[in-house]
Amino acid sequence: MQLDSDDDDPRLFWSVLLEAFARCPTVPATSPVRAGPGGRGWDLSASGRPGFGADVAVALAELESPVRLVLDDLQELRGPQVLHDVTRLLRHRPRSIPVALGARSDPPIGLQRLRLEGHLVELRTDQLRFDRDQAETLLHRADVRLLPDQLDGLYRQTDGWPAGLRFAATALRTAPDVSGFLSRFSGLYLAVADYLVGEVLTGLPPASVDLLQRVSICDEIPVGLAVELTGREDAGHVLGEIDARTALVRLHGRRLDTYRMQPLVRSYLVADLEGRGARRTAALHAVAARWWLERDHPMTAVKHASRAADAALLVETVGRVAFPMLVAGQHRQLRRTLQAANPAAVAADPLLSVVDALAAHQSGDRPAGVAAARRARRCWPPDPPAELAALGATVDQLGSLPQVTVRSGPAGASTIPLDVEAEALLRAAHCAALIRDRRHDDDLRPVRRVLDDVIVRARRAGWDHLLLQSRSTAAAAAAADGDVGAMREHATHARALATARGWTAGPAALDALVLLAYAEFLAADPVQADGLVLDALPRAEAAEPRLRFSLLALHGAAVADIGDHARGLDTLQHARVVLGDHDADEAMVALAATAEFDAAVRLGHHTASRAASSWLAGRCGATGETLLLRARSDLSSGRREQARPTLQRLLDGAVPAAMPSTVVEAHLLLSEIAIRSGDRFAAGRALRDAVGLAEAHDLVRPFVHAGPAVRQLLARQYGSQEAADTLPGRALVLAAEEPDELDAVLSNREHDVLQLLTSLESLEQISANLRVSVNTVKTHVRSIYGKLGVGNRRDAVVVGYEHGLIRRTASAAQLRSAPATSRR
Repeated sequence: MQLDSDDDDPRLFWSVLLEAFARCPTVPATSPVRAGPGGRGWDLSASGRPGFGADVAVALAELESPVRLVLDDLQELRGPQVLHDVTRLLRHRPRSIPVALGARSDPPIGLQRLRLEGHLVELRTDQLRFDRDQAETLLHRADVRLLPDQLDGLYRQTDGWPAGLRFAATALRTAPDVSGFLSRFSGLYLAVADYLVGEVLTGLPPASVDLLQRVSICDEIPVGLAVELTGREDAGHVLGEIDARTALVRLHGRRLDTYRMQPLVRSYLVADLEGRGARRTAALHAVAARWWLERDHPMTAVKHASRAADAALLVETVGRVAFPMLVAGQHRQLRRTLQAANPAAVAADPLLSVVDALAAHQSGDRPAGVAAARRARRCWPPDPPAELAALGATVDQLGSLPQVTVRSGPAGASTIPLDVEAEALLRAAHCAALIRDRRHDDDLRPVRRVLDDVIVRARRAGWDHLLLQSRSTAAAAAAADGDVGAMREHATHARALATARGWTAGPAALDALVLLAYAEFLAADPVQADGLVLDALPRAEAAEPRLRFSLLALHGAAVADIGDHARGLDTLQHARVVLGDHDADEAMVALAATAEFDAAVRLGHHTASRAASSWLAGRCGATGETLLLRARSDLSSGRREQARPTLQRLLDGAVPAAMPSTVVEAHLLLSEIAIRSGDRFAAGRALRDAVGLAEAHDLVRPFVHAGPAVRQLLARQYGSQEAADTLPGRALVLAAEEPDELDAVLSNREHDVLQLLTSLESLEQISANLRVSVNTVKTHVRSIYGKLGVGNRRDAVVVGYEHGLIRRTASAAQLRSAPATSRR
């Protein structure tokens, strides 16, 4: 039976209960339950006397068939007489009459005794709370289908509260915009609010509701904080009582002194609190912020400080959390904190503005970072405290935002006494500045050692974003040093971390991806390089021009290498427009210019090739790449003797090169000049020098794009089976021309045998791989020699490379995994 407030009178309670028994078909018409003691009927005027409940229990004991009694909403019964009658009924009822009680709070009817006697089975709020699968089942039965992330969000909003899920399901059946409804669904939803007010909160004492409203500003409610917010020493006891009697709050975590409020209830109470006055709400947030700050929980304190309307408190808490949150990668949380604060207060304070600048920039929103940095500069003090000076120096030395300090130049990384997070972040930023402002003859080894140290510290301390930033900067340092292997390693680690943590739009992640794509490009894998770039370009819309230019330059160069020279040239020319007068990495400028020059020459656009050379000279002055392009122009125009001294200046180190591949290309070009001059010895020596330089850094691309004469010499010197898995061997496979008429001369099995002749396997091993006899393999080999016009295995392999008969059976990445050491 469903109880209500009218049933709080003993006479009405027993009247309704006996009538319910009388309607039960398992209760005979002659039963005392219907007829009363002795068949005289029930005297309801005696319902408040002690013996009445016992008489009902005796009548129930005479029933032959069991009857289940359900009393729902028992919290509606509050009078002492009716509660006493219910207690006696439960105590004296026969075993054949199970009773189910439903209530929002524990009724005062002697449950302790029943629990002690083992006659009580309890389903508490935790057991009644739905899990995610049960919530999904409820929605399905209501003909509501949600996407997994939508269901997860709704489950978090309701915390598995069945009533909340039912309200949501009812509304979702007719909601035109499911996502919009779910984003708005809270305790303020009319049906939920009415239910909370009319059915839940009205059952609590007003003082308890006031306590809940005060603590509703907190995600987690430690008892000590509840005492501070409410001014009640018994706040913990009240919360414990509410937890025991209702589903409004529950213990959270391992400790037994922290509670969490039901989310829908909390959202209703927060809105109601704010409706009673913003000043009162702000004062409570200020209390919470100071309480957490005193207990060294600044990251929790800052959430409350942003809503406390206390600028000094906000500055104090942000100053405590800025460096820990920045190195950990909590940029979005910092930005939400500052966005929740008074915008005028943030704009007027240099610390808040500079933190806003760093958080926005490192999360990938450079325009917001630039605006915040400019605000910081306008209010920058002449003599800032250490933490503020370190933040300003970090912005200045990263070089991606407007300078915020009033100094003429950045301070050194070790001049300010700082906390460990601030010191580590400033050291990484200082290294980035040294790399950006380096001269060609600068020794970057000390910078790389510092970055290695910061990487180790960041990994041990769990400073994930500083680890990403340091890895990316270390990749840039390695690139500037010409160490392509280390560049690839650091960039790979940085990209993996950025992907795992969802930081792929930030400048550190984009820088690392540019360098990783650059490594793939140098390794003659333009498809892989272009795939990386195309994945990043949509995320770089708000990035600085330097980054967008680098991505576009790599995209155009890769497209041209794949074979679409016209589209590659258009993209490279567009990249120059995007860069404009902004600064850019010299290696990326050199790559863009040389790739544009090559594409223009292949298309016969000589004006465009000269424009690329002029742009390179104008941007970088005299570099190895400008000399290389000049030598190429001279050689293509037949001025062979003019090209040779130009290349020699490059090779002598008189003019440094921006890209590590440039010196390798110079050696290959010198080899081509020697071949044209008939000096085979000089050609071979230049080729060996190129191979020696390239093997250390996996620079395959220069060989793939070398002239036909150089590739033929490469095939003759390195095309034997002894060098099949070396860098020259990989280059020969990647640079193989389309098969010519000899391809049709060989049978399919002879093609297979020729492919295996490039390996170190004996004829016996080849026969085992092909599952044929050794004699059969020997027959195929003799036939191959005759058709190719050669007399030995080495020459057969060389001719196979020269005529494109040795097929590319692996990707560039797979070929790269082979050892890269020559065996001569």
